[in-house]
Amino acid sequence: MWALLVPQSLAYATLAGVPVQYGLYTAFVALLAYPVFGTSRHLVQGPSAAVCAVSAAVITPIVGSAALGGGKAVGYTAALALATGAVYVVLGLLRMGWISTFLSKAVMAGFVLGFSIGIIIDQSHKLFGTPSVDGTYLQQLWGTLEAIPDTDLTTLAVGACSLGVLLVMRYTLPRWPRMLLVMALAIVASSALHLDDHGVATTGDVPTGLFSVGLPDVGWSQASALLVGALSVVFVGFSESLAAARAMARKHDYEIDIDQELIAQGVACGATAFVGGFASDGSLSKTSVADAAGQRSQMASLINAVFILLTLLFLAGLFETLPAAALGAVVIDAMVGLITFSQLRRYYRVNRPDWVFFMGAGLGILCFGITQGILIGVILSLLLLIARASRTSIRELGREPASGSFLDLSRHDGLEPIADVIVARIDGPLFFADADRFRARVQELVRQNGAPPALVVDADAIHLTDTDGADVLTQVAQELRSGGTSLVLARVHPPVLELWRRAGAIDVVGEDLVFSTVRGAVDAVGGDAVRDPA
Repeated sequence: MWALLVPQSLAYATLAGVPVQYGLYTAFVALLAYPVFGTSRHLVQGPSAAVCAVSAAVITPIVGSAALGGGKAVGYTAALALATGAVYVVLGLLRMGWISTFLSKAVMAGFVLGFSIGIIIDQSHKLFGTPSVDGTYLQQLWGTLEAIPDTDLTTLAVGACSLGVLLVMRYTLPRWPRMLLVMALAIVASSALHLDDHGVATTGDVPTGLFSVGLPDVGWSQASALLVGALSVVFVGFSESLAAARAMARKHDYEIDIDQELIAQGVACGATAFVGGFASDGSLSKTSVADAAGQRSQMASLINAVFILLTLLFLAGLFETLPAAALGAVVIDAMVGLITFSQLRRYYRVNRPDWVFFMGAGLGILCFGITQGILIGVILSLLLLIARASRTSIRELGREPASGSFLDLSRHDGLEPIADVIVARIDGPLFFADADRFRARVQELVRQNGAPPALVVDADAIHLTDTDGADVLTQVAQELRSGGTSLVLARVHPPVLELWRRAGAIDVVGEDLVFSTVRGAVDAVGGDAVRDPA
């Protein structure tokens, strides 16, 4: 785990826009803080590429791209981690763990694909030795391509060799600590060949020793921007953390507390802010490696923290000659492992709407930026939720002669229609997104059956309603009555019935036309035509 944590911590710190040592600070504190409050035995807390990318996207407009890597960027990055920790803890105390299911898997998969491709684009300039490019990922791609004629060949050789070795080892020696080995080889080559004299950018000064402790040295002027950014970090970070924790809980047969996990993530993020670190999360890749290595409890995280501390005290100076191209290669290699185009084919083959949302989330990240892409993903998830909830079916029922049960006429043969009564079942919620569709379907059923004396609605599946649902129920009851048809309700759940009463819908329908069973309702308005044969 140490062999994975060290190179990723260094590399992801550059992705977050802060000096490399702050990656080690973040890893050390996160590994200590999460076990105190977390409920997963296997989750490994630490720097994450996605969270670091979001962090950089949030602070860059505040400090300016030229200030990345400096003290001002460190201060605002730590402040963002503190704000993220506060948001996490508040959500946990309010027991809002249900937000973890808000974003659909298709949207989250699109996020991961967009992030992965975008971060590869973002790091590619390091391999060519060209200046970084501001803007969206597509703008960065275009800028990097334009700068290719200015490529530093020595830097390209270092970056290409580092990335090539990483990719070859990924598929041939997957259990080897390839990132640490490549960094060690790059450091040896840089020192022996004096690569910095040949134009190869290196890490530079990496102080050995402990960090200072204190609050981030920033004012309140950017508090709103940091709070919005913190929400973005939570959306991305908690999704990965919870996915990793749930995967391990299923594998080892135990339960996790989602609300407590929010608090644990908040404490881990907030604690790193006091050492100048950045927001962290529970990493799926590091957690998988720890599980494969035999981790059984969070004692392993505490041991890993000791190894990181020893690295800070005695080994940090070794990384001063590490080429930036090698760090970029480490990040790119990590992102290659997250790109799975098979999901694109799967969503396209299984469900086209999911494929549209998958592509929308990924392209939103690439075309508009990380924060905007997250907003697009949230909007897409809302639209998906509303679209699916607004497709509630309303089915006409008939009587099964032998049992007297009421079943769907379109799915069962031999059912008896009920004389002078329409029986219909609503198979989902009745709320604002579905109100007009409910009214139109009722009108259609009444027209098809020649305006019978009564329409019985089986409301057993209505667990969600709102004022719009009550209003449309009132409107339908009035319209039916004007045409000579009574609206009759059956099997209405008490909370739904109470809301409809408060909204005045039951006053219009009539308390005497609300029944506990469909049979009771039909008997009351349809006579002996539907009684049991006996």
